Amino acid sequence: MNQFRIITFLSLLLFGFTQCQQDNASEQSSFDYVQFQRVDLSKFDIPASIMIPDATAGIGASFKPEVEYDEGGYKWTISVGRNFQLFIEDYGDNLYRFEEFKKDLLKDNKKTNYFQFQMLKEEKDILVYSRKEKSEFIKNKRVTYHIYAVKKINGIYYEFRNGEQGDSKKVIDFMYHSIQSFH
Repeated sequence: MNQFRIITFLSLLLFGFTQCQQDNASEQSSFDYVQFQRVDLSKFDIPASIMIPDATAGIGASFKPEVEYDEGGYKWTISVGRNFQLFIEDYGDNLYRFEEFKKDLLKDNKKTNYFQFQMLKEEKDILVYSRKEKSEFIKNKRVTYHIYAVKKINGIYYEFRNGEQGDSKKVIDFMYHSIQSFH
């Protein structure tokens, strides 16, 4: 009887794992990357590629993406025109980086007198949030959009974020799909 329970448990576990993998794969493959171009990052010491918006995206992107990287370094900047700048940082084997950032962001939301943060999208390895100025002295309170993610490739955790000044919602949507394509 115990063998039957173990076999049933393992079968259900395997089925659940397979279903999660299929859901994740179909979610990624369902997006049409027609306004994107593939950038191979292996020549910049990241064993992966990423889809970056091209000039047809309507966000001021140029035809040729630029990757800034110091050889042997741990930080990269991918730029496509004046509006799309994605920052990547190598965090080695720090598997807690995503949770640390999320915890700090939530703590800052309660403590800060300057900004109010609102989560717009929260997934297991990616956050999209807005930031609004809180000050009563500012009449036209500006809302900016931000993205943060941590992706693991070959045992290394890579942190992704946009600039501190924030971006438009449209640019963040393109960044979201770029980060989702990182593999």
